[in-house]
Amino acid sequence: MSRGDFMFRFEIKARDAAGRIGKLEVNGKKIETPAIMPVVNPKQLIVEPKELEKMGFDIIITNSYIIYKDKELREKAIEMGIHKLLDYNGIIEVDSGSFQLMRYGNVDVSNKEIVEFQHKIGVDIGTFLDIPTPPDAPREKAEKDLKITLERAKEAEEIKEIPMNATIQGSTYTDLRRKAARILSGMNFEIHPIGAVVPLLESYRFKELVDIVISSKVGLRPDRPVHLFGAGHPIIFALAVAMGVDLFDSASYALYAKDDRYMTPNGTKRLEELEYFPCSCPVCSRYTPQELREMPKEERARLLAIHNLWVIKEEINRIKQAIREGELWRLVDERARAHPKLYAAYKRLLDHYSYLEEFEPITKKSAFFKISEESLKWPIVRRAQERARRVKEKFPETIKHPIFGDIPRYLSLTYPFAQSEGEEDFPIEKPTNENAHLYIQAIAEYQFGKGSSEAFKDVKVEISKTGMPRQVKVNGKRVATVRAEDGLLTLGIEGAKRLHQVLPYPRMRVVVNDEAEPFVRKGKDVFAKFVTFADPNIRPYDEVLVVNENDELLGTGQALLSGREMIVFQVGRAVKVRKGVGK
Repeated sequence: MSRGDFMFRFEIKARDAAGRIGKLEVNGKKIETPAIMPVVNPKQLIVEPKELEKMGFDIIITNSYIIYKDKELREKAIEMGIHKLLDYNGIIEVDSGSFQLMRYGNVDVSNKEIVEFQHKIGVDIGTFLDIPTPPDAPREKAEKDLKITLERAKEAEEIKEIPMNATIQGSTYTDLRRKAARILSGMNFEIHPIGAVVPLLESYRFKELVDIVISSKVGLRPDRPVHLFGAGHPIIFALAVAMGVDLFDSASYALYAKDDRYMTPNGTKRLEELEYFPCSCPVCSRYTPQELREMPKEERARLLAIHNLWVIKEEINRIKQAIREGELWRLVDERARAHPKLYAAYKRLLDHYSYLEEFEPITKKSAFFKISEESLKWPIVRRAQERARRVKEKFPETIKHPIFGDIPRYLSLTYPFAQSEGEEDFPIEKPTNENAHLYIQAIAEYQFGKGSSEAFKDVKVEISKTGMPRQVKVNGKRVATVRAEDGLLTLGIEGAKRLHQVLPYPRMRVVVNDEAEPFVRKGKDVFAKFVTFADPNIRPYDEVLVVNENDELLGTGQALLSGREMIVFQVGRAVKVRKGVGK
């Protein structure tokens, strides 16, 4: 919160890769991310904001500088407010004139003036007047521009009374992007756009875009939504979301339509090239390409713009469904085949393993499908291979897996080894009463880290009618359960106590404050604002130990955030508690 009386919340609801489905709330208005905000030019409305609202676009972006510079629009906006001016009830974000500054070299307004104007007209999310440095600028210029941007950020921070963007600049110098992100993370802002990337998008320099986004994300605190300024073609959405981008904007839907260009998820076609529409949106269902070509230009542009908006919306929904199903990497792989430069960017993204692995869920609803050579570099695969190598130190007996190579024999039931599909089948080897305990120990070592198997060395395993291990007990008490869907362990309280004894602090711990302690003991979920510390090696969907600040066990459950996210986030759930110790 700032000195202004507003409410801003962002929490993660689902995730895959570094992508996330989030709930963003501004003063009672809610949207789900990832989301795209169509650019609305108040002087050239090709599609009315009210129509955008009916199509399901609950956030739009317009340019406060254009309104400010037009006397009639400025007076109306001050008198009516921007929502009435545009006849739109959703969230309205505004740019400040930075794009015009990059394009034309000058704007006739000061940083303070544009921020105060945004207050007056009642925008939901503002933007201060940063200095966008284009790609390939001399380093001296990039450093000078960034210095001014950070000075203006400080000025805006002191006067802002609304949620506000703080744009990350730095040209193509990744260290400057990281520096800007780190400094702005320490200031009182709500959203962080990554700016001055339109020239990279226009020239298909996607590999450099990847490095810029990742360096910015590495410097940023993870609870701030990230907006990729000017990215509005669906061809880039899946890749960008996998990097951790939450918001997009673009005028491309309208600009392309005016030029008779027709969007598809894999690129853009000219209307003159089309005999058939490969789409079933309201426009393509009603008209043929020939009928559109015969229309007056203004009406044709409007209909093409509506089609382009439907394609954009459909791709965002496709991405969100992929996140829900744990299939985002498959969608990225598919989209990357649309253009050689995009394919190169996909391969570059996979080189950023250390960044991606922190946010990659430990388990997924879907099996792993080897659909390409690149899929063998997905973080879930590389992490599984690293952990398998660690387990082999204690359980050296191996079997040959057609995708993963030699893996410990007793991990043959565990995700992703058993839950995978390649050219050849992997025959699952079921445990016997004599060796079932070795499966449990190996899974523990794989799942919880080195030394964890000691907590399960004397267990008895109940095997189901299908021959699979299920309940894990000691002296008749449930210690853990082997999940049928992924072959990983869910802990009972007895298992949590045992793991707590063998793992030194802070491994697999989520530490909560005194206020949360009685609720966790009763089995209530842990909310992020009550977390005082967490093991930074915790990954999303890990099974974790919830403890108080004296390291006394309170409960056990499934992490919904990474360890670092738990410490930083102040809203949303951090751990879905399965069982509390009771008291």
